[in-house]
Amino acid sequence: MSITLPDGRLRKSRPRADQEPPPYPPLVEERLRARPLLIAVPLYRRADLARQVIQSIADCAEEISKLDGEVILYNDSPGDAALDKALADVTSKPHPNLAIRVECNPENVGFVRTANRAIADATRLKRDLVLLNSDTVLTPGALTEMARVALADPMIGFVNPRSNNATLASLPYQARFRRSPPDAAWSAWAALAPRLPQFSYVPTANGFCMLIRWVVLAQLGGFDEIYGRGYNEENDLVMRASRRGYRAVLANHAFVWHQGSASFSLGREEDTLERRNREILVRRYPEYPRLTAAYFSSAEQRAELLLGTLIPDGTGRLNVALDFSSFVAAHNGTFVAGLQLLAKAAEVWSDRYNLVVLCAPETYAFHGMARFGTERRDPHGPELYSAIFRVGQPYDWSAVERMSLKAASVGVFMLDTISQDCAQLYDPEVGRLWSWTLEHFDLVAATSALTEGQLSRRFAFGPGVRRVRSLHSLDLNDYTHPRPEAEDVLIPPGYIFVVGNHYEHKDVALTVNALAEADPKRTIVALAGEWRAAAPADKGAYAPRPIEPRANVLQLNAGQLTPRQLSALYLGAAAVVSPSHYEGFGMAVLDALAARRPVFVRPLPATAELWSELGGDDNVHFFLTTADLNRDLARPPAWSDAGASTGRPGDAARAAADIGRAVDEMIAGVDYGRIVRRLASLSRQLAPPPAEPPAIAPTTPEAFVAQKIGARTEYIMTRMLTLPGVFPVLRSMARTGRRVRSFIRKP
Repeated sequence: MSITLPDGRLRKSRPRADQEPPPYPPLVEERLRARPLLIAVPLYRRADLARQVIQSIADCAEEISKLDGEVILYNDSPGDAALDKALADVTSKPHPNLAIRVECNPENVGFVRTANRAIADATRLKRDLVLLNSDTVLTPGALTEMARVALADPMIGFVNPRSNNATLASLPYQARFRRSPPDAAWSAWAALAPRLPQFSYVPTANGFCMLIRWVVLAQLGGFDEIYGRGYNEENDLVMRASRRGYRAVLANHAFVWHQGSASFSLGREEDTLERRNREILVRRYPEYPRLTAAYFSSAEQRAELLLGTLIPDGTGRLNVALDFSSFVAAHNGTFVAGLQLLAKAAEVWSDRYNLVVLCAPETYAFHGMARFGTERRDPHGPELYSAIFRVGQPYDWSAVERMSLKAASVGVFMLDTISQDCAQLYDPEVGRLWSWTLEHFDLVAATSALTEGQLSRRFAFGPGVRRVRSLHSLDLNDYTHPRPEAEDVLIPPGYIFVVGNHYEHKDVALTVNALAEADPKRTIVALAGEWRAAAPADKGAYAPRPIEPRANVLQLNAGQLTPRQLSALYLGAAAVVSPSHYEGFGMAVLDALAARRPVFVRPLPATAELWSELGGDDNVHFFLTTADLNRDLARPPAWSDAGASTGRPGDAARAAADIGRAVDEMIAGVDYGRIVRRLASLSRQLAPPPAEPPAIAPTTPEAFVAQKIGARTEYIMTRMLTLPGVFPVLRSMARTGRRVRSFIRKP
């Protein structure tokens, strides 16, 4: 379509949106169009391999016919009786829908020269070439998919299918799959391929089964015979094309089995030849090591490696880890919750998962985790997992980095947001870490409705993040205190037991001081850590104070007590007090009820949720202020059997099932793109700050002198501007000059 300009000239107009765009010029169409295939198979001895690969080609006869394909078998070992017979059998049998012929070299010329004969034939016939090693098994659909992928980008020059044993084309990538027989290898690939995009860009291609576009062969030629009997000849061709913009890709939805190192035998020469040829390759293309190193350290390649963890073992199980790497050889509520989960998960997850624990050996021994039948693994070990679930929020980037690099899916049990809400605990870096975690992890579990709400109000969850709320076990039997021995009893019974730690939101010091002062005859046992005393100059009415030393106060540190000593303290108390202003769950309530002791707590959302879930318990007493507590404890209430909750028998199994279902869904929903985005984002987060750009070195004498004069002038001007009054005067003069110029320019 054209229009006539006023001067009589013709100008082509652009087509309207509702019109078909004009066709490409014929030569462009010629370059971009799909071409028939030449499937070339160089053969050297090994009649057994020849029969295997030929049979797989025959099984794809109809597919090859639809692709207008032709098969040529190149015999590079003339006189080999077994191979001659195998090829004679091929030519003597009819192959419907399949054009197949045999070409025999007059003498053995080696793989590279034989492949070049195939390349010359493909170039002459104007066909795209599929170079297929003899130790391969072609699977139905592979050629069709490779041909489709070859047209997905006009700059694709090379296409590999995926395989069991083909370096960067392997899928799964784990070494245990490399020697799998064809059916098993295909099944493993088929379990993962749908999770991948149609194709992936890679820095080079593997010659086991390689589609090469005709335009590359016609313009750039074949393999350089300097590589002799083989190794790196295909990398040379790919790099030659890569310098002109042609790319190599993996057709992720195509599979060809590869035995490996069997198509031509070099014996002990293999390593020597590979080293020699690699030196040639790197001298020619020094970018090759950089490109391949970047690929093998990329988020995409790591994601493919992690996908391999989704293939079950021989028993049908996947490997899953509970991350207890933050646990230490001590006791606290978080560790109790983690051990409860481990105990039941080892039972109820065992039908589908091999469960391991990630922690230090001393932690594993201290908490007796071996009794659950779960093995320990080093948190920094080489093992990979289908999923890692961490109990407890992370506080350093190394934790999320390790989990992200070791598992296809990652989850975390966020217990509370106290460290982001209490001023003295706040760390902006932790906030940034949690924000990243809630955006990029696959599963975030919350231990209470309060914690779930706090996370939602403080952070944005990323798309696709699975969220679950699961209370710890409400079975009071899970909190039963071991019977203490006489030596475990630290104080006669009948005291008020105040539990907490040294953090000020627990309010232990203020509470203990108030209770002890109100009734000096009442014994107070305080479970607290080390308190910082106020400086002498800061002793105002509201200055932070430690627990004051009094005759009726016994201060203890929970980390220094044995389980039996702690049990004796609960069992000997007249009442238990948890004066905390902020709790994510309220473990002290369950500890007190398990000891059959009345417990006093503030009416917090977490403690109220516990009380409600337990069906109400008359032995849980709420107080608003310390004065209220003092009044209520003037005559401590006795334990009420009638109003006591029975708890939820067997509830630990429910809690483990909650997390187990979430882990099941997390693994089932593993997404390659999500893994890549997580790893790429993590890499950016952990990247060192950019260095100062280097100064440009002068390249001529004139530039050198100018640089020196400039540096000296900058030094003098800086000194002048720092003199008193100089900078304001010069700034005023500059402003006046701008106003004068503006006035002069006005019309």
